[in-house]
Amino acid sequence: MNDSNNLCPICGEGNLHPEVGKNPVEYKGQTTELDLHYSLCDACGSEQADATQTRVNKRLMIAFKKRVDGLLVGAEVRAVREKLGLSQAEAAQAFGGGPVAFSKYESDDVAQSEAMDKLLRLAAELPSAFDLLCRRAGLGRVLAGEQWQQAEGWLAEPRHPAEGRRPRLRVVSSSTPSADQPTRYAA
Repeated sequence: MNDSNNLCPICGEGNLHPEVGKNPVEYKGQTTELDLHYSLCDACGSEQADATQTRVNKRLMIAFKKRVDGLLVGAEVRAVREKLGLSQAEAAQAFGGGPVAFSKYESDDVAQSEAMDKLLRLAAELPSAFDLLCRRAGLGRVLAGEQWQQAEGWLAEPRHPAEGRRPRLRVVSSSTPSADQPTRYAA
């Protein structure tokens, strides 16, 4: 008797059995063989992938693309987040990317941008940078004593080198800007 959950939708006769094969792929001149998850019908021999198998295959491909692009793969993103002691929601608050971004990065559902990847690596290597991100996100993580004093120089707002203070912008054009004449500013 056929199990209706595993019944082949193509022939209606056989049962589907999960299989894992190899799939040669190429991305930016790099080639590899990734696992390919699918089901095989024991009656008609058709190969098909359900939603879960398709999701697994997609995640494997995205992880491969991340490696080729030099980005952290999902497990590495999770390791950085955990090293920093953040939940996924806190990481999204500190680094940006949206409320479920880290869930997607860590499961290899999507690739983080190169900028996000660099920011994660920077935060993992520079506690002062990570602390600044957390403070600005309202997460209340604070460096202790000397660490914070060393970080403050880096955190200070940009200063105008000649005057030792932040430059102020002022409009130097009195006309209303048009498409062919943009507003000009001077320090």
